[in-house]
Amino acid sequence: MPRHDLQSSNAGVNGQGSKARPEDFIQQALSIGAHDAAVLEPGRIVIEDHLAAMCADLKCEGYGQSMSCPPQVSGPNWIRSQLAQASLILAFKYDVPTKILHSSQRWDLFGLLHETAASLQRYARKQGFGNSFGLAGGSCKTIFCSGHYQCRVVFERGPCRNPDSARPSMSGYGVNVKDLCHTLGWPMESTTSDATSSSVPTALLAGMVVVM
Repeated sequence: MPRHDLQSSNAGVNGQGSKARPEDFIQQALSIGAHDAAVLEPGRIVIEDHLAAMCADLKCEGYGQSMSCPPQVSGPNWIRSQLAQASLILAFKYDVPTKILHSSQRWDLFGLLHETAASLQRYARKQGFGNSFGLAGGSCKTIFCSGHYQCRVVFERGPCRNPDSARPSMSGYGVNVKDLCHTLGWPMESTTSDATSSSVPTALLAGMVVVM
């Protein structure tokens, strides 16, 4: 069941004349296909600098390759400043078969995650929250532009090829996704390469929109 931890589900959220309620955001996420969604106070989001640093430390294949990943994103301090001004966080998830997540089809799933975050960002902005932004997971270069040698934004200073779909990665900002899922009661099992369909039948992919 969808849930939220804001104090009043009947009170309008303070947008620019918006009368949207927390449950309206949840329903919108569910209506476009998310398996579950929730809203929570911005202060419940845990940001940790070392999580963002791991992108470089672990030599992630997406590091430096797109506008959505470090070092191109603004990082932990910037998102802390945004959370301090936000009205709410809309989180959403998809439960996906572990077998698919460890196959080449996983990029289709991450593409869906990005597209959902982008769609919910547009919804929030239409409700009067003009500075809202969505965050997903995975490098948009791998997900949407694997057929191109370079990200047009990073290497050519040109326009993004997928501006209506690609969204920054939560990990690049230091968002503790595991803590977020724990807060919402969404079980998040380890999906390392040794996880199997029998030991971990389904995995969780999560995204969020900072509504402001």
